[in-house]
Amino acid sequence: MPNPVHKREIKYSSDDGHPWEEENKDDKGVYASAKPKVEVSVPGEFLYDKPLKWYFEVVVWPMFILVILEIGIRVMQTKYFLNIKPEIFEWLINFVRAFLLSYLSAMAIKKFFGNKKQILTVGVIGGLIAGIILAVFQLFWYFELWTFFNLLGLPLMLALEGLVIGWLVFIVFKIKDDRNK
Repeated sequence: MPNPVHKREIKYSSDDGHPWEEENKDDKGVYASAKPKVEVSVPGEFLYDKPLKWYFEVVVWPMFILVILEIGIRVMQTKYFLNIKPEIFEWLINFVRAFLLSYLSAMAIKKFFGNKKQILTVGVIGGLIAGIILAVFQLFWYFELWTFFNLLGLPLMLALEGLVIGWLVFIVFKIKDDRNK
């Protein structure tokens, strides 16, 4: 009696015996991905088609100014302005943060032509970097228990602020562009 022929022949193309690893890429058909795969040409180009150098160029000056201003305000508060309420300095620091994160997002849109994902990523990266530097400064400047918790909390809070402010600035620029058309 001859061996029966099966209706479906399973081809194992790999040594491990995985039938889903086919050498023939043309017969994917319905299961083919709708998105084309992005080829990374530059080693650091893994965050939304921009190299890390681009993000560094966008983030460095506004966050450097933020760090210098916040450190300067905190030093001035504790050294020279002891009689003024500390809430005024907190409001001033929050205003400076909001202004510089807005400036960062606006420059990323206007000068560096970033899209929505890139703008939000710039805000998060800028907030994380500035938050880490400021938390380390506060750890040594105040040297209290809350500063240890601040090592995690401040970078996350500034990253969230950067994300929200970047999103709001992007929406404002999008509405402005829609009105100009």
